[in-house]
Amino acid sequence: MNLTELLSELRENILHDRSSLVGGTSDLLWSDATLIRYINEAHRRFARRGLVLRDANNTRHPEVTSVTLVEDQTEYPLHESVISILSAKVGGTVRDMARTGHSVLDGYVPPDTTTFDSASLETLAPGLPSVFSTDEQIVYDSDGSLTRVTLRVYPAPSADHAGADVALRVVRMPLEDLTAANMKAVPEIPRDHHLEMLDYAAYLALRIVDTDAGNSRRADDFRKMFEAHVMEARKHARRKIFAPRPWGFGHGGFTWES
Repeated sequence: MNLTELLSELRENILHDRSSLVGGTSDLLWSDATLIRYINEAHRRFARRGLVLRDANNTRHPEVTSVTLVEDQTEYPLHESVISILSAKVGGTVRDMARTGHSVLDGYVPPDTTTFDSASLETLAPGLPSVFSTDEQIVYDSDGSLTRVTLRVYPAPSADHAGADVALRVVRMPLEDLTAANMKAVPEIPRDHHLEMLDYAAYLALRIVDTDAGNSRRADDFRKMFEAHVMEARKHARRKIFAPRPWGFGHGGFTWES
């Protein structure tokens, strides 16, 4: 559905906000600008909580799904739309980089000591990055209102691998807001969720209307329906990337003793 259709559905069929005037000042409760703002918030909220926007090899916005390695640089703030990384692969390699975390890279404590000196850890010489983590420092957007995921690679890229691209598969937010300047624009989330996201827009609209006590109850009903839609979408999204956890004797968690 495009923005014209979404706005019409929200105003007429969900909120029942119809003008009864032939002329003069509009008696509509919500302006188009207000409802479009609520639709945008619903769009972003569905993408963020439902994890339904997956992206890879984005040719229009390559900065979303690609990072260029710099010699000796280990941390790379990602595009502000990125929520999380599904996988990362250095160009020219066959295997994905392994995912790890800050605690593995920086928090190892040797078992024969009760103190920890990070300078005593053996470091791997710069080379081809083989592992990555995304739980590093938080980078704020230019206006201070957003935070960005930071990609950390290890080991640090050597001169031989500087300039190589890391291809990312990501879960992200919408890249652009819907605006009245382009009423034919279509939300980025899958079309199966276009009508479902309008429940949250209706909640935002009704929560501020206090003409009668019923509006607050209606608003809460719409919010609950939206949350149910999000959880169902999230369940299906996570099912797509489910993989059985491998196990076996002699692997992590299992050891042989003679």
